[in-house]
Amino acid sequence: MKFLVSIFIVQGLSVLLGFMKLISKQSMVNVLRFTYGTFLIFSGFVKILDPLGFSYKLQEYFEVFGMEWLISFSLLLAVFICVFEIFIGLFLLCGIHVKRTLYSNLALMIGFTFLTFYSAYFNVVTDCGCFGDFMKLEPWFSFQKDIILLIVSMVLFRYQVRIDPIFNQKTTNHLVLTSFVVILFVPIYGLSHLPIVDFRAYKIGASIVEGRKLPDDAKKDIYEDVWYYEIQGEIQEFTTSQKPWDIEGAVFKDRVSKLISKGDEPLIHDFDIINEMIGMDVTDSLLSMERIILVICYDIEKTNLDGHDQIDVFITNSMASNIPVYGLSSSS
Repeated sequence: MKFLVSIFIVQGLSVLLGFMKLISKQSMVNVLRFTYGTFLIFSGFVKILDPLGFSYKLQEYFEVFGMEWLISFSLLLAVFICVFEIFIGLFLLCGIHVKRTLYSNLALMIGFTFLTFYSAYFNVVTDCGCFGDFMKLEPWFSFQKDIILLIVSMVLFRYQVRIDPIFNQKTTNHLVLTSFVVILFVPIYGLSHLPIVDFRAYKIGASIVEGRKLPDDAKKDIYEDVWYYEIQGEIQEFTTSQKPWDIEGAVFKDRVSKLISKGDEPLIHDFDIINEMIGMDVTDSLLSMERIILVICYDIEKTNLDGHDQIDVFITNSMASNIPVYGLSSSS
């Protein structure tokens, strides 16, 4: 978060000083192109490390906008968007194909700004997925981020003639080709194995028990009581500080608690094991065991039967060694 704020401060100061003519327009453009290009490469790279995770985020947006027919293409679109974002940043840094790059960037930022505003205003997708699992942003902060980046994009578009190449043509071609190979290798490896750099909550070596805890100084949810009293036949809304019960003739009707400020969430906040046979939450009891094997199938209808055949021997040997084995699924 501090990294983002630092970039925005630098960009804001450069624009302010540039328009106040305290620094040259060329210096302003150079600061903006290098900070913004670096931001785009970083943003695209942390998402493409786990393209499957980013595809899940796209599926949320498709469901919100009633575009379920795109869900089957979500993984392909996830990879394309990340590669597109990285190459916009790369071209901007190198100073090549400037006009097409900035037109593409404007279209990208307008789309992102609309999505983050929609998510924040209607509270439908609480995490934009801008940085994958590396960093979670609150909806309104994400929208404000995109507003700043949209302004930066427009300034760069206005002064695009000041964006010059920094390498010769041969060096630039080698850099772009090498980047293309590396960028395509990252998602292929991540999908075939695991992300090269894993920011996920359930990465290898992570403790589920510790991940479900919040630190003592974590920010708590803040609620406010809203009171409904009937006054002269009309039901009105009051806060606690207004003390509606002291109003003469006021008749109490209802009281509700509204969430004013969302508190921190633990890194792992969606891990619950329910035994539907007895209707009991057995999460803590299973996680307290010294050793346990969980065979997880997120959707039974899509499970790989050959994969289950291969682990049958492993499970049999584990049970013979008195290691408890449980099957988990989020599907019925």
